[in-house]
Amino acid sequence: MMTTEFRNGLDVLREHEAKPKLTTGILELDSLLAGGIEQGSFMVIYGDDEHTIDQLLYALLSYCQLPVERYGLNGKAVLLSCGDYRQEQVLVDLKLASSILRRSGIDPARGLEEIITVTTFNADQAEQSIEDILNIIKYHNQVKLVVVRNLAKLFIENMSREKGDLERLQRFQHLIATLWQACSQKEITLVMSCRPRRPNMFRPSPPEGGIFLRHLAQTILCIKKRDSNRLAAHLLKHPNRQPGTVEFEYSQSDSVMGRLTIPFRSQLQQETENLTRSFKEALMEPARRDAFDSLTRAWTAEQGAMSYAKVPSVLEVMLLAAAVDNRKNIEDIQDEIVLLRSQLEKTRAELSETKINIKTLPGAAV
Repeated sequence: MMTTEFRNGLDVLREHEAKPKLTTGILELDSLLAGGIEQGSFMVIYGDDEHTIDQLLYALLSYCQLPVERYGLNGKAVLLSCGDYRQEQVLVDLKLASSILRRSGIDPARGLEEIITVTTFNADQAEQSIEDILNIIKYHNQVKLVVVRNLAKLFIENMSREKGDLERLQRFQHLIATLWQACSQKEITLVMSCRPRRPNMFRPSPPEGGIFLRHLAQTILCIKKRDSNRLAAHLLKHPNRQPGTVEFEYSQSDSVMGRLTIPFRSQLQQETENLTRSFKEALMEPARRDAFDSLTRAWTAEQGAMSYAKVPSVLEVMLLAAAVDNRKNIEDIQDEIVLLRSQLEKTRAELSETKINIKTLPGAAV
């Protein structure tokens, strides 16, 4: 007889939180996404401005190469770039990719070698391109991210409800489902960009690709321009976050979007490394070193809240976060003490009742 394994919601949530997260390079977005893009998840990113979305995609291709402790996935990335070369002139922006890699502290020559690029120009070529990617992820164990740029446009451009157009939509859905199945089996993150179904100045329009795509994707993010220097990111779907919106600055004079290097994050990492070398290693008791490691995990988990705290120095923010974490541990212990007291009182009552029963037995000594 086959048994069914059940898990409670808290266990599932902890499992998600324990997975590595890929940074977007923008603190506000990372906070909105519960720390970044979860490894092995399927995310759709879209917006009115295709160039802005491209900048974010190239940032993800670059940051994927960073080690996990720097909020990367420590692996290679695959880019499927789709479009009409005669209109777009370029399907792979090497200049943009090199600029982001350089800002990330990665040598562009080495970094570009870690990005495997596949291009396709029409719907017929797309099927072979997807097959090529399936072979790449099958034989390259270091691939941690697949980015699909504008695949829907090849199938949905000028689509009507005629039979031939519906068949093209079904082909597109089949390709995405096949690719996602292969990625999920190997815990590879899949990020797909597309256009909004229809322009809307006031609220996000659903992404093109139909209900099927919105159902299949685990996370959906729409980015819209607020004004010339600000963008709004609308989180429409997420496995463990409610829909929400954040705004962040965007300078068109920059070659990349937003703040692709996070000052606070860098300071936190540097301060943690300094304390690990100069303070943790000097602690005499192993238990205190374990306690320091526990605080390090708390700092990493709550860096979003720490970055918004109006406290003069990074170290003081770390002390504040440590105090909050200690308070949480104290409250957990208090809850355990209340539970133990309740169990103890119950045990005492049962013992008293047992004694009474023994005394009332015939022949029992008084």
